[in-house]
Amino acid sequence: MARRKNMKRRREILSNTFNLIRQYGLDDVSLQRIAEESKISKSLLQSYYPHKANLVSEIAYQLLTTLSRYVEMAAGGSGEDRSNPYALTKAYIYLIVTLGMTDNSLNRLIAEAFRNNQILDTWGTMLETWIYDRHVFDCSKVNAEQLRLGISFITAGVGRLYYDRSRIPMDAEAIAEAAARSLMFSFVKSPAMEIKRAMTAGHAIITKLDVNVVFAAIDTAFDEAHDAVNESVKMNGRSYEGKFATNH
Repeated sequence: MARRKNMKRRREILSNTFNLIRQYGLDDVSLQRIAEESKISKSLLQSYYPHKANLVSEIAYQLLTTLSRYVEMAAGGSGEDRSNPYALTKAYIYLIVTLGMTDNSLNRLIAEAFRNNQILDTWGTMLETWIYDRHVFDCSKVNAEQLRLGISFITAGVGRLYYDRSRIPMDAEAIAEAAARSLMFSFVKSPAMEIKRAMTAGHAIITKLDVNVVFAAIDTAFDEAHDAVNESVKMNGRSYEGKFATNH
């Protein structure tokens, strides 16, 4: 019972923090304000999350996980798309950048994610997990350390392009493709034909993404129901089953 109560309170804190940041921006949301919104004392809040950075990191992780699962579900209909981590990476980056460009409130959090090294490390780990879990390359030919460096490089690079997007004539897909190509060409040393196939597969996933569905998933990402119930998401005339939120 106590564990369930703690999980519920964590969800409420995360949800309230997320909504406050979307409404007011990170700098104008203090721990005291979060505690008041959550109807608890600041000391109790800090027993769960000692610093605001802990809250921001967990919220960003939750959102990145929500987006990664959505991308994988969107790719589920095609073997080529589903099994190619570089195509998924391109679509994943595209979705993150598109959400930030589309919604000013999400832009506040996404911009913070690109500034925060801990969040960038989380994102990089998720991209790396995709690549390793699918065993799509011969590990004897790909240097694992170079791959990790490549992922760190592209996450930082995407952040810079995202910040400078008003001065750089690149849309979300162009930014995503530049990052995925850099990873494959400069760090994984993939052949040109393989890169081309991955980029084409990534574009195919992108055409299946429905930003409105993603916004709906994000708006309810911290709901209690998502800990136990798989949701059916209708997209492009098809239904995809899956959890949109991580458990805490």
